[in-house]
Order: sequence, then structure tokens, then C-alpha cells
Amino acid sequence: MKKLAYACTSDYERHREGLLDLHRRGYGSVPAELYDSLYPGNPYGPPLLALCFDGDKIVGQENYIRQDIAQAGRIWKGALGINTLVDPEYRLFHGVFGKLCRLSMENLEPEVDVLCAFANEDSKAYYMKYFGWEIACKVGVYKKAIRFTGLNAESGLSLLRRGKGSGDVRLRETSEFEPEALAPVVEEYARHSEDLYFYKTPAYLNWRYLRNQRYETIGYYILRNHRVCGYCVTCDEGIESKIVDILVLGNDTGVFESVIGRLAVLGRRRGMRRLVMYATPGCWYEATIRRLLFIRRWDFDYIIRAFNEEAGKGGWLIQIGDFDVF
Repeated sequence: MKKLAYACTSDYERHREGLLDLHRRGYGSVPAELYDSLYPGNPYGPPLLALCFDGDKIVGQENYIRQDIAQAGRIWKGALGINTLVDPEYRLFHGVFGKLCRLSMENLEPEVDVLCAFANEDSKAYYMKYFGWEIACKVGVYKKAIRFTGLNAESGLSLLRRGKGSGDVRLRETSEFEPEALAPVVEEYARHSEDLYFYKTPAYLNWRYLRNQRYETIGYYILRNHRVCGYCVTCDEGIESKIVDILVLGNDTGVFESVIGRLAVLGRRRGMRRLVMYATPGCWYEATIRRLLFIRRWDFDYIIRAFNEEAGKGGWLIQIGDFDVF
């Protein structure tokens, strides 16, 4: 059996080419711009890269980026697992994945309250069986037809509840969220939200979404009577416009419904056929999107490992942009 070495580091630039090469060996191609968007510049802190080496070659990685969690005025330190991968030639007999999991958790436990991940079925079972992770919630993937494209059932639904929004709610597109305009709204929402959710400051939103090198996102201020009361980020991919992230002050379903109506109109103008968003069971807008003819297509598990027993308890609110790829 080969003698492998393991190490934790935050030096993305030093290991960038090795990480990209590992991804290329695993998947045949590599989205370099995705890696470059996820690792450098996070305002919450540097990444943690748990790496396995065969000589100078990286043959395994289990990486995390910093991602804080908020609930009822409290901010928890968190980290989100991303880009976990083992070279196909090293997946059997070496125990690389398990050793990387143990290494990353040992290094992160003194620094964070909770770890988060969207793992595939095999990884999820392994995390839960050997490392104490648990399913925090189911995340539903909902889609709404917004453009008529022919005589079929889905296209026909686009003619119903087409959306237009109310006169006192509008969207203002922006290429950068300004702290002066948005920070008070983000902070007020965090003080009063009963849900657990990924806390995002304007600086984080700009880094994660609006400056993302892989995805072309559109940022909007949500205004009611000319005052900012939230934000929204969307991303067009193929025939779908994805609601990457949304926050509405006070969880106001009237404002939310108007925003969805306006996004439907804007999506149709850009030639999109569907709006897509996530919803967790019982979240504040789930009943509204069902009424607006969003159809749940499938769901998946969101898992956590809480080091602080108070963190991660309660109902979660998950958005598309909380995943490492949109």
C-alpha cells in the first residue's frame, strides 16, 4: 500500500494547480473559475483545505469555506463543506476519505460552532455513521413555469398566475450591494428571524455572488415605498432563472409575492421558461410559492455537525446559493 501524507492548510494559491488537477482527474474537466470564486477573498475568513498527498500530487481533498449562521440575534461561526473529492485510483483500500474527514473536523472544531454540507447519498451515510453528522432538514427544489412554449402541461401553467407585482414594491438592479443601504436591513432581519439561516453581510453577498467568476448573477435591492426592505440575487442557466438568494424584512409574504411576480416578468423578457427556488418544510414562504404554482420536483438532505450543542437547533431556511454550486 502506498504511503500517503495528510495536511491542513489555508493556502489556496499554493495548492491551486494541484486542486485543479485532482478535479480534472476526477471529472475529466475542471471549472477553474469556480475554484477561484470559492476560496480566495471570503470576508468571513480563509478556507480550510484538508489534503492527501502521494508525493507532490494531491490525491484527495475535503475543503471548507467559512459561512456564519444566524438565528434570533445570535451569530454562530460555521463552515460549509465543498469540493470533496478523492482521486479515482485511491478510493479503495487507502481510507483517504475517512482520514480527511477526521483531519478537517479536528482542525475546525476549535474554531467553529457548526459544520454544514450538502453531501451525496454515499458521503452522507458515511458522515452520519462515523462522524456524528445529522440531517438538519429536507430541502425542496421548486420550479414554476413562466413562459408559454407550446401545448404541454407545464407550458400551460405559465398562463396562470403570470405575475406582475404591486405598485409599491419594486426591484432595483445593482452590480454591488452597498453596506450603507443594505447592512441595516440584514442586521435587523438577523435580530428577529426565528429560522436558522446562512448569515450574509453585503460584503459576503458581493464576494459570493455578484463577483462570482463562474456564474452570471443579477443582484436586486427590494424596495417598498422607495425604502430598501430586502435583497434578491438571481442566476440564469439554460432555460431556468434561479432565485439564488432572497431576504425580505419581516418575512412579509405580500412583498415576497410581488417580488416573485416581477422576477417572472423579467425572466420571460430574457427568454427563461422557469423560475427555480428552494424551500424547507414549513418555511415562511413555502405556502406562498405553492399557491403561486411552484411545483416541487425533488428534495435532498442538508446535514450538519454541531460542535456547540446550542448551534444548529431549530428550523432551517436554505437558499440555492447556499450550495457550493448554483
